[in-house]
Amino acid sequence: MRFKLNEIQISRLVNGINRRFFSIPHRVKWCFFSGDNSKRLRSYYNKYKGRKCYLVANGPSLKGMSLSFLNNQISFGLNRIYLAYEKFGFTNTFLVSINKLVLSQFSDEINRLMIPRFLNWECRQDFDGTSERNLFIYKNFFGQRFGKRIDHSLNPAATVTYAALQIIYYMGFKKVVIVGMDHSFAVNDKDHPNKTVLVTEERDRNHFDPNYFPKGSKWETPDLASSEYYYKIAKDIFEADNREIIDCTENGKCKIFTKGNIRDHI
Repeated sequence: MRFKLNEIQISRLVNGINRRFFSIPHRVKWCFFSGDNSKRLRSYYNKYKGRKCYLVANGPSLKGMSLSFLNNQISFGLNRIYLAYEKFGFTNTFLVSINKLVLSQFSDEINRLMIPRFLNWECRQDFDGTSERNLFIYKNFFGQRFGKRIDHSLNPAATVTYAALQIIYYMGFKKVVIVGMDHSFAVNDKDHPNKTVLVTEERDRNHFDPNYFPKGSKWETPDLASSEYYYKIAKDIFEADNREIIDCTENGKCKIFTKGNIRDHI
């Protein structure tokens, strides 16, 4: 099942309806005012056809890895992965961040990055729309389950990792190697999935950096059931096109993708 019965709440259904309703004005603006941005997105269509890339998530397992090899590879980082660049000695080729809480709270830091970043169209007011580095994506709650054409839209689903896989597919990569996707979170049992909560702990236990979501910031609780539902869709889409996704996360809990050892895929 995509949802557990105890996770189906009236408030969650209302939030889902609200997200879809309030996305309508952004859809209208996307249709009429996204010309230059869409052109930048189309420049990436199949640009890396047949090649390999790495997808770097944000789990604590990254702390036990040597990631400097990524400097010689094409890689995608998620959300605040840039906190690892100096500490772990690497930089991603691209950044993907579509969560509104991340973008609204840390836009100044993301703006200072010197790499191209795929961002949420609804948060474009916090970023320079004329910059070649900023590529805005429209999140379509009414579209296909897996968006193969990100110049039109993508499905935001339950996790930025799924958004990144749609971008990677669009760019033509044949092989995706995932690291840092622990798929395991320490959360309050009273906090249901997709709930915006205020961080009260001094140290973030769910990410590679203890200040990833610092005390006083807000984050959205994970939805592992939905994540797995959409990961299975991504796996089927990639394999149907003779592509592959390999999960090389150390001790990762996700069982959807083919497992591998990162040393065999460098």
